[in-house]
Amino acid sequence: MLGVHMAICDPSLNSNKLCEDKHRVGVRSLSVQNLVISNPTDTLYYEVLTPEWESHQTTVRRLDRLAQRYDTVGSIRNQSGKPVAVSMYNGEFINEESWLRKIRGLGQESRWEFDDGEGNYFSWTVAGSNLELRSIDEDGVQSPNPIATFYPHKRYVIVRMISQHAFLEIESSVVDSLDTVLVSLLVLEQKRRK
Repeated sequence: MLGVHMAICDPSLNSNKLCEDKHRVGVRSLSVQNLVISNPTDTLYYEVLTPEWESHQTTVRRLDRLAQRYDTVGSIRNQSGKPVAVSMYNGEFINEESWLRKIRGLGQESRWEFDDGEGNYFSWTVAGSNLELRSIDEDGVQSPNPIATFYPHKRYVIVRMISQHAFLEIESSVVDSLDTVLVSLLVLEQKRRK
C-alpha cells in the first residue's frame, strides 16, 4: 500500500491563521486510491484503501478515536480503474452517475451534484485547473463563492518534478459533510484521470 499523508488544519490550534476561516488538506501523492488523511492532532483521521487483491473496490474509513475503531464512511466500486458505484456508511451501492450527477451547462461548462444524506446539496465545478465546491440552496441555485477548492499537483515542465502538491481548502461549514465531500472528490478525480 502506498502511504500518503494529507494534513487537515485543526481550528483548535490558535497558532495557524489558516484555521480561522478555512481548513487545508494537503495531498502528497498522485494516487487517489491509497491515502491517509488527518489533521495535526489526528482528531480527524481517514484512510483511503484499495488493496491489490481487491482492486475493484476503494474503501474510505474514518477513525473513531473514542471507540478506538475505524468506521467505513464510503466505498467506491471500480471497473477498469473507473468508478461505477458508490456506497455511503455501508448502505446499498448506487450507480456512480446517479450519486454524482453530471449537469451539463452552457458551452463546455459542466458540474457534478451530490447530497450528503443530511439535506445539504453541493456541486463541483471546474475552475481552470482547480475544482470548486459550492453549496446549492432549496431553489437549486449555487452559492456565489466556493466553500471548498481542490488544487491539483503542479509540475515543473522540463524536469517533471512536483512544484506544488495537491491540496483541498475547505471552509469550516463543510467539516460536518467532510465524509461525503471526500468520497465525491475521490470519485470525481478517478473519473477525470481515466
